[in-house]
Amino acid sequence: MKFYNRSNELQFFDKLRLQKGKRLIVIYGRRRIGKTTLIKRAFEGLGAFYYYVEVMKEETLLRELSFTFLKAFYTDWFNLFSAIFERYEYVIFDEFQNFYKVSPNIMYALQHAWDENTHDTKLIVLGSYVGLMKNIFIDEKMPLFGRSDNVIKIKEFTLKDSIAMLQDFGYTMQEAIQIYAIVGGIPRYLWLFERKAPLSELIYDIFIDDFAPLKEEARNILITEFGSEHKSYFSILQALSGSSKSLAEITEQTGIEKTKLSKYLVELSDIYEIVSRESSVYSSTSKNYKYAIRDYYYNFFFKFIYKDYSLVEFDPKQAIELFMGKLNNFFGLQFERICNRFIEENPQTLGFIPKEVGKHWGKVPYKKGESYDIDIIAYNDQNIAFGECKWTNKKVSIGDYEKLLLRSNYIDIYGKRKIYVLFSKSGFEEDLLKIKSDTLILLTLEDMAKIMGL
Repeated sequence: MKFYNRSNELQFFDKLRLQKGKRLIVIYGRRRIGKTTLIKRAFEGLGAFYYYVEVMKEETLLRELSFTFLKAFYTDWFNLFSAIFERYEYVIFDEFQNFYKVSPNIMYALQHAWDENTHDTKLIVLGSYVGLMKNIFIDEKMPLFGRSDNVIKIKEFTLKDSIAMLQDFGYTMQEAIQIYAIVGGIPRYLWLFERKAPLSELIYDIFIDDFAPLKEEARNILITEFGSEHKSYFSILQALSGSSKSLAEITEQTGIEKTKLSKYLVELSDIYEIVSRESSVYSSTSKNYKYAIRDYYYNFFFKFIYKDYSLVEFDPKQAIELFMGKLNNFFGLQFERICNRFIEENPQTLGFIPKEVGKHWGKVPYKKGESYDIDIIAYNDQNIAFGECKWTNKKVSIGDYEKLLLRSNYIDIYGKRKIYVLFSKSGFEEDLLKIKSDTLILLTLEDMAKIMGL
């Protein structure tokens, strides 16, 4: 299997191996993000002690870890951890948070052993359950608070690296954008598309079939994260699927009262990092914000699989027909997010480095009750760019450009140079292409690929 991306992380571990003294490195990130693959690559051939922690009875876990280490049975955690630190320079515990799930007392024993450790041990702990991992090392009441030297979040692949990977599998730029819109930059999910096939067949095999790998993945991961309250969280995520929503819209769709809803949304954004709170960029109203699902796969899952799970179970052929009929609209909404990410990763496209990139929405001046939105706004002290993203089979016309010009005039701009960017799946009409202006940028999917160096 080819190894993609992660050059910065590998450079970090190269430097870590040269450092003297003990180091505790915390690595966290959602499941399937590639934490284990990264660590195995970084410490390959170095004789590291690697152990995957599973949830089981404490006595059984102590016995299993003991025999893995020395083919002998330790009777207490402190002596076991101390012996491991003494023997190995590199110690890796995968799904580390499961120690806490088995017994919080294990954490106290580990803290004691680590504090007394005088060797050059590099302890690397990996965790998939973001909320619990953050709690273990950031909560000052926890025994390992303040012990970590580095806390590293493993992020999904960039848009460029994700598209490059899919192109290696033989997909066109358009096909790669569609797949990215469904699963984002999660490495394990991208590998599921290695066998090139029509999109309907891929969605059926990966999401709908009885043995589909991603049919239950989101449900299983999130029930473990949320526990007994998962139904409320799922209700919120279903309401948010597809597009961003205001607090009032979420309340209306879920029936959850605002006080409880606010608590859930804070946890979903700050602790679990599944939801983002998005402000209207360059808005004069500070409270003008909405919520959205960050993760592309969770977004797709709750929009399609979770919402129509009964149909998926009892009539999968009808389910795939239903989904394919709705996908183009879904891709249109996701294309806006993808174009925003493209600008964040390739700001040179605009000719300036923006302070902020995002979506803008507001009320049309002098027209009561009428709203508008702009797909992309990016700005710095001297410049401001307005962007429109079109995922349609029609070429973008001069009329689309004029609508963007009109909407940009709804915003008070003082002393900034205005730039307009139009993204199009299907290209542009001749009258628009004939406009010669250094403030108008027209980008097809192929143009995006070239800018990314693909």
